[in-house]
Amino acid sequence: MTTIWESPAETLGEHIARLAAIESAADTVQGWQPLLIPGALQSYAYACEAIRSTSPALPLEAVGERADLRRRRIDQMGAAATFIVDEGALYRPVGGYAALVDQLEHLLAVEALQPRLTLRILPQGIEAHPGLVGAFTLYRAAGQRAVFVESLTSSEITTRPEDVAAYASGWERLLDLALPVGESLELIDGTRETLCRRLKTAR
Repeated sequence: MTTIWESPAETLGEHIARLAAIESAADTVQGWQPLLIPGALQSYAYACEAIRSTSPALPLEAVGERADLRRRRIDQMGAAATFIVDEGALYRPVGGYAALVDQLEHLLAVEALQPRLTLRILPQGIEAHPGLVGAFTLYRAAGQRAVFVESLTSSEITTRPEDVAAYASGWERLLDLALPVGESLELIDGTRETLCRRLKTAR
């Protein structure tokens, strides 16, 4: 019997639905994102631009639908979730600087409202680390583990023990290098305040 943890051939819609099912079933979620704010933590405007930029052929209606799904993911996630985000993502104006300010405010609000969410920032200038290969997310549920990796043209959900072990090791290294929660939130808020001042000066 096929389960959501296995890897059958899928359409894009089936793949997204399977990933959502794994996320909903998971006890823990551990995500690393070096370039963007993680999808589950994205505001609507930020998500729209992130999706449109990486999938330019996607119809605008589909972009909006996917952005709305992303915005609702965090409320549907019952798992204890930890996300590590590279500091550079806090400065990347996806959708423009006003949208970035809104995104940073959204991050702070979500972190305050979600007691099972932990958000940490990997500071710039840090030494080389396993996360340089790209974004990934680890899931654990009832003793089963899976890792999700994505590229521009494809994505994969794998439960192969050797793959999971490699990404789990990389995750532990990222945890060692990331700022503590309090310092991470201070950095996000400080960045938001700086951008707000720049926007006011530019008017």
